[in-house]
Amino acid sequence: MWRGQSLPFDADKHLFTLMLKEELRLHKSLIGPMGSAFFPIFFFVSTASLAALVPLFLPNLSHSTFLLMFHVGSAMYGLFVGSIGHIGEEIWSRRLGQVNFILQMTETLPLPFRKLMTMFYLKDALFYILYTYLPLICGIAVAAPLAGISMGSIVKLGLTMILTFMTGMSLSFLISALAVRSKPAFIFMLSSMASLTILVWPLHILEPGQLILPLGYWSNPNPLLIVSTMILTSLFFVVAILTIRERFETAQRRYKSALLEVEHKFSFTGELKILLAKEWVELRRSGMLKQVTAGLAGALLGVYLIIWFIETGIGLAFPFNTVSYSGFVGFMGVLTYSWITNMEHNESLNPLPVIVADVIKAKFVLHLILTAGISSGCVLLIAIARKETSLMFPSLLVAVANAVYAGAITAKLTGLWTNTMFFDVGVISRFAVTVIPSLFVMELLSLWIWYLETTAIYAIIAVAFLQIGAAVMILKGLHQKWRGVPFAFALINQRS
Repeated sequence: MWRGQSLPFDADKHLFTLMLKEELRLHKSLIGPMGSAFFPIFFFVSTASLAALVPLFLPNLSHSTFLLMFHVGSAMYGLFVGSIGHIGEEIWSRRLGQVNFILQMTETLPLPFRKLMTMFYLKDALFYILYTYLPLICGIAVAAPLAGISMGSIVKLGLTMILTFMTGMSLSFLISALAVRSKPAFIFMLSSMASLTILVWPLHILEPGQLILPLGYWSNPNPLLIVSTMILTSLFFVVAILTIRERFETAQRRYKSALLEVEHKFSFTGELKILLAKEWVELRRSGMLKQVTAGLAGALLGVYLIIWFIETGIGLAFPFNTVSYSGFVGFMGVLTYSWITNMEHNESLNPLPVIVADVIKAKFVLHLILTAGISSGCVLLIAIARKETSLMFPSLLVAVANAVYAGAITAKLTGLWTNTMFFDVGVISRFAVTVIPSLFVMELLSLWIWYLETTAIYAIIAVAFLQIGAAVMILKGLHQKWRGVPFAFALINQRS
């Protein structure tokens, strides 16, 4: 047994190595050894292809715009990866199916939780840099000669992107630690981030490089910007480690029985009503409903901002309209299905007379119910803002059709494990091959509305009904696809 509350250095190294192996083993168990190995290769090939094609198809896109996109994307990626304060609480306070994590060792061994979280943070940073940024930078480097970019600039880009990622990751770690410890501090941090973002855009009081210091290094190559970034990242991390709790308590609440009442409200779904009622009650009691609705609304706002960036920021003259937005609005509804499947682990259903396909259908219907109101409201607001209310009907139809079609394909390919199976290269490739062509056709037709008018609208309506018909056929095949598959956390033997 180790003495005191710390481990020898060699034990720390051994523990860190075990955490890396645990991460790799988890990826392999969820998406298979081939999928785990080929994901960075797929990422490398995709990045190299895009880097080679962009100068040919978007020759007027400035280097400053590229840099802004890369660094904003890195910051957002870091914010997404870094919410490990919540992850630590979830892993420590409850088991995830049959899986036990190294972070739970503090329950039985004299290991400080903050030490394990430090290693967990460093493990995540190293893993995601090697798993995503290394293939991304290598992909850009391969295509660099076609764009006339020097290798020195590629190395510089890799450095500033990784620093931006680490800053976002440490900031997110701090925010998630504060969320567990103090809601006022959590709200203050979010408000501060929102205020600084508003000062950059839309107020333009600050330059993006003044907020994202590694980006500013490109216009002002002052080493102090790099040093300041490292100091700020370290500060966020240290404060997060000191803030995070050493022990977590599982919140306990009491609720009145509501299943039968909710079941009656979902009686229009027939045999799915009891499962749908169960899903709804769990969504409400888990507190996920606000996160799901806010997350989808935020994603739809992101779509609007991306298209605004293309039209206004880059200045590309595409005849976007409300129908163009609606296609992406429906497609982004897949996020809701992903969140719903990540709400709980379903192993407790194994001994019950329930099959995976029926639970998938219930989650799919709930996904449609949740996305209907938000998507319709989003389409309505866009139509009013762009003064295109005449396109309201085809826009709503396009949003519904894409939500149903993309959701049905997601349900068939990933079942109850969307968040993990989308890391499988085979799954994501089949999803892209089946979803992107119809979305591309829809978007292409929408760009011709002002030129072909009625003909384009009729064609859009026809494609929308074809998508809905295809979705119905896909949903009918769910029983065959998921027959005999158990409710398990790690789905090792996936069916094609």
